[in-house]
Amino acid sequence: MLPAQPNQSLIDGLACLQTLASSEAPIGSREMARLLGLEITRVNRLLKTLAALGLAEQDERRKYRPGPAIHVLAAQSLFGSGLLRRAIGPMESLYTFGHVVALGVLWRDKTAYLFHGHPSHPASHGLGHERLYPAASSGIGLILLAHRTEDEIRALYADPPVRLERSIPPEEVVPDLDGSNGLLARLARIRADGWALAPIPGSPNRTLAVGLGDQPDAGIGVSGRFGDHQIDELLGALHDVADQIVQKEQQ
Repeated sequence: MLPAQPNQSLIDGLACLQTLASSEAPIGSREMARLLGLEITRVNRLLKTLAALGLAEQDERRKYRPGPAIHVLAAQSLFGSGLLRRAIGPMESLYTFGHVVALGVLWRDKTAYLFHGHPSHPASHGLGHERLYPAASSGIGLILLAHRTEDEIRALYADPPVRLERSIPPEEVVPDLDGSNGLLARLARIRADGWALAPIPGSPNRTLAVGLGDQPDAGIGVSGRFGDHQIDELLGALHDVADQIVQKEQQ
């Protein structure tokens, strides 16, 4: 929840930084202003400030991309939280099922994957491999959304989503919130079950996910083609790994 007098410049600056970080190609100030619904003069000032700090830089076409300092920020953040360091070892045991293994957190209405690896690839390939993904279409996103209040969910989807022209499926549409098949009812069922099962759009695969701890800020999941008869075994393994990660945090 925002304070009574939020710092709007900070909010807008972080929105610019996040948009830069999630764009696959350099982006101009005019396009960013359109995406964020901000005045172009304001966006220009914010981007120039980020560039002065090394968090952004311009290419030969004067478009902006992440600057070298953003990698320092990312490295410091990963070291400071320790989540990825604690999680990778236990998560590798899930590779025995032959499915993709993921660790993710929420960013507004998106899932941000800290790790998204396949058992046939080196673990290093799972770092920074996936773009932001609509949380309502993600198993990890759903289990984390299930621990938000109804007011928080409604506020999250009150405005149209910010979408980059280079976005990929699934389409970033605002989900229906109400009704027996709406997102709120689905989240209530997930909250009661303690796990989320989500189909992957355009694929026969599914994702099964659980949260880390009772009030999770992060979740883990496996994605692949598996039958309903395999869910209990996968859930048992996911819960065991989640417990190991939480216990490492408490040590």
